Amino acid sequence: MNMNMTPDSRARLITAQQTVQTVLLIIVSVVGTWIALYRVPWRVSGDPCLVAAAATAVVVACLWLTRWGGLRAVSLERSLLAGFLVAMPLVYVARYLFASSGRAANWLWIEVLGTTIFVALAVLGMKRSPWFLAIGMVAHGLGWDMWHYRSSTYIPDWYVMACLAVDLTFGAHVAARVPAYQRASRTETAN
Repeated sequence: MNMNMTPDSRARLITAQQTVQTVLLIIVSVVGTWIALYRVPWRVSGDPCLVAAAATAVVVACLWLTRWGGLRAVSLERSLLAGFLVAMPLVYVARYLFASSGRAANWLWIEVLGTTIFVALAVLGMKRSPWFLAIGMVAHGLGWDMWHYRSSTYIPDWYVMACLAVDLTFGAHVAARVPAYQRASRTETAN
């Protein structure tokens, strides 16, 4: 942020950022609700895709709670989203183990490699810059999800499309929240 800004212009910028963040969180909520109500074939089972869909609803609720919780909650939100970025590729590994007959064993190693990449992005998102979280979310959607669409025998297409929608909206949300994450990090470092 430009240090030559007046207090009024700084306040207007922060208010504008908060408005954009809230609008994106509303979009995340709408997308999550639409997916939960219309795309997820709910049934009682231990299917990792269904567990992930339910967990996404919990994460969205937690995002609303952290939104109202001040700077400490902003740090918690960043950690929550880093955990979500780690969990996303683990759903693919779990679903492979849950549904695969073992005939495509090379896919397991691909899933493990993908998990390693997204874990690294989550760690970088916590240790270096929150931009790595945004990049990881979007990359998971555009790269990982789309790569699995209609090419994987163990990941249902409904899940791939739902995960893509969630990843892109979460990625946009994280990108909009970067200034808040940076402010929280500076405040924690100063204390």
